[in-house]
Amino acid sequence: MQQPIDKELLKKYLKDNCSPAELQQVRAYLLKPGSRKILHELIIAESQEEWDLQTSTALESDEQMREWQAKFEQRKAARTIFLDQSETPHSFKTTRFLKYAAVWIPLILGVGIYTFNRLKEMPSTSVPVASTLVMKEFSTVKGQRAKITLTDGTLVYMGPVSTLKYPDHFSDSTRVIALTGEAFFEVAHNPKKPFIIHTQNIYTQVLGTSFKVNAIKGQPFEVQVATGKVRVDRINPGQTEHLAILTPGQQVMLNTLNGPAILGQIAVQDVRGWKNSRLVFKDQSIGEIAQQLERAYDVQFSFKNAAKAKEIVTVTLQDNVPLSKTLRVLSSGAQFKYSITGKNIIIN
Repeated sequence: MQQPIDKELLKKYLKDNCSPAELQQVRAYLLKPGSRKILHELIIAESQEEWDLQTSTALESDEQMREWQAKFEQRKAARTIFLDQSETPHSFKTTRFLKYAAVWIPLILGVGIYTFNRLKEMPSTSVPVASTLVMKEFSTVKGQRAKITLTDGTLVYMGPVSTLKYPDHFSDSTRVIALTGEAFFEVAHNPKKPFIIHTQNIYTQVLGTSFKVNAIKGQPFEVQVATGKVRVDRINPGQTEHLAILTPGQQVMLNTLNGPAILGQIAVQDVRGWKNSRLVFKDQSIGEIAQQLERAYDVQFSFKNAAKAKEIVTVTLQDNVPLSKTLRVLSSGAQFKYSITGKNIIIN
């Protein structure tokens, strides 16, 4: 019967400190059944140990926090042996795990960097084998809204032309989903299992709260909070950048996903109202409003006068009423005439 490998040797392997002989021994071990699970558990345990050590003393400044996060990300990057073809057994790469590894491994290993109250809370680190996660996908089309209830009780109110990717069940330590488009979330409270939404390199984390995320392609990325507290970070290779911690009535906006974060205020009732089809436009161009209505009603706007599309207005609309009523309200406030031919709306 094969003797289990020394875990201290595996730790050296994770830190790239093995001698050539030791490296050969570890590589041979990783070909054995069950070795992947042991190495995975060791990584989680090591991350927890480092977390406990680093948080045993208070991190009093944002600069200290960023330094620790950068260090954690650097060590995490060194652990990408799971995806390294030169060091990973072929049998492992052919499992279903690889299908989702690019998304789930960084989130599982990086969960320690997400928390509230100056990084003083730490969720459970018991993580199931990622290959047991079965991903689901739900999409809406133009003119369609939808409401989804996730397995933890979280409610997701999806806007038109949006896609939600989520597992059929959540892991023991985190609740991770992906969003493109826009949605309002009422997250079931669970301090031991942070709820994380990722949109490319932007990660939004909560424990239990209600908020809206706008991740529509070609539009500014926005997070707006109605209740609770939300943390927004930007994850790049080897670096985690803290963008904002938001409380009710606050929002963060990025014109591009790699651009600067712009903090602002928003009425809580406006955030909540979106899930009930209430659209609040403040100091926005008629062209921008038309783009939103195109998604909501599955129509196409055109302007005879390009200058009209740039005019700025403030108006509140409902996208759950007939388009004719919405256009009457908008045209009255913005002072324009229009004509409708099928799905085409021409603004004069």
